[in-house]
Amino acid sequence: MPAGTMKLELAVQGVSSDTVVLHSLHVRTMSKAASLPWSAYSMASGCGGGLVPASFDVNLDADRPLVHAKAGAEGDTVVPAVDFPFKVSKTDPQVLTVYAHAMSSNVSWYLELDWSSGDRSGTVRIDDHGRPFQTSGAKGRPIYDYDIGSSSWQLDTTATVN
Repeated sequence: MPAGTMKLELAVQGVSSDTVVLHSLHVRTMSKAASLPWSAYSMASGCGGGLVPASFDVNLDADRPLVHAKAGAEGDTVVPAVDFPFKVSKTDPQVLTVYAHAMSSNVSWYLELDWSSGDRSGTVRIDDHGRPFQTSGAKGRPIYDYDIGSSSWQLDTTATVN
């Protein structure tokens, strides 16, 4: 389970050459409780693909979490904040990167993506294979990084989670 920040990368693509308009992204919380008393482990960010992502921020500690466009990155290049709507098709996908973070809560949540194409419209639920995502706050928790050289987890004494 992610602690502090959960990064989701969503590749959204149409199923035909028809244009699909992505209108908005909403956060739905199922439950909220105190953070879990566990250690946090920092995972490497990995490599990106060939699509320029649109990045969004969600504060899961908020009473009503909202999705906000934010500047992102593609490698070393800063990508300016771009907000909805987006247009996609079978040959023109869009990557949405969502940074959902919690500091003091353990939150069970999912996303809803509103779309339309011609006279059709709908909402797609984005979750963890039918279950809500879960993110727990990491404030005050020990944070470990994986050291490739020693092939072991090391306590990160410089990491701070506000």
